[in-house]
Amino acid sequence: MEQHTFTCTATRNDRSWFIQCDQLPAACTIVRILTQAAPQMKRALAASLAVPEDQVAVDVRPVLPTAVHEHLNLAKQLRRTAAKANHAAAVHTRTAAHILNKEGLSLRDIGTALGVSHQRAHQLLSPKQVKS
Repeated sequence: MEQHTFTCTATRNDRSWFIQCDQLPAACTIVRILTQAAPQMKRALAASLAVPEDQVAVDVRPVLPTAVHEHLNLAKQLRRTAAKANHAAAVHTRTAAHILNKEGLSLRDIGTALGVSHQRAHQLLSPKQVKS
């Protein structure tokens, strides 16, 4: 079963989106909301190619203002920075838990000192940390 993949460009017009297939420009549609674009173009392209819909994949790419792209790129960079900071914070919290454990504090005291539950304190001391 051959998979047909298409990229479509979505351009905003007043109160609707004009969707056009990049590979087959004659294939186009108008939708009110962007979430309707992929299913509608998928149906149209499948009918045009005379293949089942499950053999057609559509990637809809909206045309957005430059300022939006700038903000999205900044948000992506900030999420990466936040992820690194969260990882570093987790490492330091685990280290603090291990130091308190070596000092002989109970799990409840470690949890209270770190501002977490005693169950979380136990997890922090566990050698098998689940990574997500």
